[in-house]
Amino acid sequence: MNLLKMTRIVLWSFFGVRRGASHQSDMAAVKLPLLPVVAVVLAGGFGATLFALAKLAVNVAH
Repeated sequence: MNLLKMTRIVLWSFFGVRRGASHQSDMAAVKLPLLPVVAVVLAGGFGATLFALAKLAVNVAH
């Protein structure tokens, strides 16, 4: 459950829309040292997905 909560926090921060009260309550409930790890993994997954879609689009075009 904690991993799901951290994933939600990171995804909301990627999106850029977050209420201050929700952010403060989430920060009080999660383990802060693991949060950057989750952020890096999600950012890497997003980058890999974009790369794969671009590669697929180039291969389909040829």
